[in-house]
Amino acid sequence: MKITAEKAGKAEMKLTVELTELEMQDYYRKTLEKLGRQINVKGFRPGKIPPEVVEQQVEKPYIMAQTVEMAFAPTYMEAIKQEKIEPIAQPKVKILADSPLKYEALIPVYPEVKVKDLKKIKLERKKIEVTEADIDAEVKHFQTYHATYADVDRAAASGDRVEIDFQGTDEGGAPLEGTVSKNHPMILGEKTFVPGFEENLVGMNKGEEKEFSVTFPADYFHKPFQNKPVKFKVKLNRIEERHLPALDAEFIKKLTGKELSEAEFRAEIRTNLLKHREQEESARLETELLEKIRDNTEVDLAEGLVDEEIHYILDELKSNAASRGIDWNDYLKATNKSEHDLHEAKKTEAEGRLRLRFGVQELFKQEKIEVTDQELEQSFQDEMKILASMNYQPKIEDGENIKARLRNKLKLEKLIALFVK
Repeated sequence: MKITAEKAGKAEMKLTVELTELEMQDYYRKTLEKLGRQINVKGFRPGKIPPEVVEQQVEKPYIMAQTVEMAFAPTYMEAIKQEKIEPIAQPKVKILADSPLKYEALIPVYPEVKVKDLKKIKLERKKIEVTEADIDAEVKHFQTYHATYADVDRAAASGDRVEIDFQGTDEGGAPLEGTVSKNHPMILGEKTFVPGFEENLVGMNKGEEKEFSVTFPADYFHKPFQNKPVKFKVKLNRIEERHLPALDAEFIKKLTGKELSEAEFRAEIRTNLLKHREQEESARLETELLEKIRDNTEVDLAEGLVDEEIHYILDELKSNAASRGIDWNDYLKATNKSEHDLHEAKKTEAEGRLRLRFGVQELFKQEKIEVTDQELEQSFQDEMKILASMNYQPKIEDGENIKARLRNKLKLEKLIALFVK
């Protein structure tokens, strides 16, 4: 076997492999043996079909295609081992001849990576605090969630739960699709409808009808309604007054499962809010740093590597669509794009993801960031406790994947710490 290797760019190696006639004959013989175990021929026992009979029963182009497939994997592995090539993605292979086999493989290899303006990357951690007003708002949230409602015979006010019939029309009086409902529930003041709609219901009485116009926002999710004035006809069918539960020992125990005083309950809320906001701040810092690394990383990306990343992105889209019960072909129709269109559209995203990945790994190396076995084990045990509290028991084989994720998470935390003021 003749092997030659040469650089095809800063991030690719071109490997040329050429088999001898004798080597090809050996793979041809093995292919006939394999096919002989797969086909059925009258008069021969399964798996006992002579090579010459296989040649008579199977078309020659198919035999040669199978021979090439059989020869590629072992010869490719031997070639990259001999040339000390370390691929980071699948090669792009071109068959130059099949008898004997000769092929070229463009192999993505680890590129030269540079994170520029490294000293200019600065992160500022925001001061985290929880005020008494924040705690009051959280208490009010709990009370509102567990509120009860009772019918009242008075004008509707903010905070009431109401049921309404409504119909929307355009300026010419034509009904608009999606703007009609019967006995529709809403809580006044929660602003779940178009701005200006709920305000017009305040002061109405049960059984009263009213007409008014509102203009939909410029950024409304449904484009045909953006900046559109719509006339609504509304009938108010029901008004219920909200009653919040008292903040007493019984209510606190219902929420926490513990017997706490109001002061202790508020202290627990403060602790939880602080923890949540610290997590949010850490997530914000991580996002900010990763964006800076991505935008400041220079790296030559092999075409094959970008293609592979695009395939990962499309697989994520397909998986997400399937999880929502959406057929992939229906998804393509809804987006009015072919899979080729999506492939091209995701190129920039794929390049950004790769720049980020290489940039982060380069900084791990430059800053000599490592995670000790003790740190990893502690993080792993903490993760197992969280999973156990969720009644989830990971499989044994999942352990290494969890540890790999946690190792990267710990390294990233250490990297962030280097850039925080």
